[in-house]
Amino acid sequence: MAVSCYGSLLEQLRDWSYEPCAAVYYIDIRHLRSINRIASASEGDEVISRVSELLRAWTGRYGISGRLWSNEFVAVKMIDHTQVAVEDATELRDRLAELRYHSPIGENALSVSIGVTVVRPDTDWVQAIADAGEACELSKSRGLNQIYCHTAGNSKPGTPLVNAGYVENFRHLLASGQLALHPQPIMDIRPEQPLLRKAEFLLRMEKNGVFMPIPAGTIETLEYFGLVNELDRFSSTFMLDWLADNPAALDRLHSVSINLSARSIVDGNFMDALLRDVRSAHLPHGKLCFEITETAAIEHLDIAAEVIGAFRSFGCGFSLDDFGSGLCSFGYLQSLPVDEVKIDGRFIRDVAQSGVSQEIVRAIHQVAHATGKRTVAEFVDDPRKLRALRNIGVDYAQGWLFYPTVTPEKFVELLST
Repeated sequence: MAVSCYGSLLEQLRDWSYEPCAAVYYIDIRHLRSINRIASASEGDEVISRVSELLRAWTGRYGISGRLWSNEFVAVKMIDHTQVAVEDATELRDRLAELRYHSPIGENALSVSIGVTVVRPDTDWVQAIADAGEACELSKSRGLNQIYCHTAGNSKPGTPLVNAGYVENFRHLLASGQLALHPQPIMDIRPEQPLLRKAEFLLRMEKNGVFMPIPAGTIETLEYFGLVNELDRFSSTFMLDWLADNPAALDRLHSVSINLSARSIVDGNFMDALLRDVRSAHLPHGKLCFEITETAAIEHLDIAAEVIGAFRSFGCGFSLDDFGSGLCSFGYLQSLPVDEVKIDGRFIRDVAQSGVSQEIVRAIHQVAHATGKRTVAEFVDDPRKLRALRNIGVDYAQGWLFYPTVTPEKFVELLST
């Protein structure tokens, strides 16, 4: 049985009966964009059609298969025991690799990546597809025509989960008003007594009266499908509204910041609209800061520099987030007109006891100051770390030693006291 999109696939799976278990195969057809480019769009469509037919025949009348989007498919088959799952995945990979497509450079074989997870009756199909999708991402990181089986505890730390369910959940939270930005105070640690002078506004969702981070993988999924500007549009609108409603609080602060994703930075339509909103807000100079990651800035260096220049002309600041995570050359600090550098938390974690971490932080701080930039240390959760950072001369710090994220209302109260 074949279906053609994520929602229809879930409906079919929720009505599907199987015993004793089933395997979910998440298939990524590699380099489909290249097929469209070197062959033709019609040849790419033909590849998709042939893959769909193969999966329908392979799963049989009692299985389910479908295309999620673009180059990603899901196939689900009933199996007798878990060991069969990898054997079936190997067979499926080999059959898909036999498919050929024609192009001006000759006949070429398909390459695939397959993630596998085993489920039992009454499974959560959204989670099952997410697990298989995560396994597929891991198989892609291993090379071409690889198979990776998801089991509890074998997820690679930091591996982004890409799953359409996260898009649906995000849009539901957005439409139902369950999203908000909560500030985490940032302290000026240069005075003897640290002072609340800045804040980073972070996305939170409300669930049963409790605010928490959105599910891991949501931002990665929105970025993967080019939808992250929906999140950034919400964040920027929330931030501009808060600034307009709280001028007295803003007077007590050096600045407040929100994050911009790498995909939004290079989205000309989104950034032009955001620039118009910022210009219309008539903000006090330097009060609004946008945080962009080091890797995003370096990957799109020319565009990032243009964006920063345009927004700075209307009084906005920029912070280079997670500096050190991508082993960025210090030379980029000269060419990027950012106002501050946020030192990656991996170096702060051991700064109290590791001489190497201290010297790395010191080097980042010194080069940042030499290029006219302030420094902020993230994830400060221990008085010993604070002492080490002060000895180095770091300007600001944020972390649980001072405050976690708080509601906007609580933040205003903190400022007033």
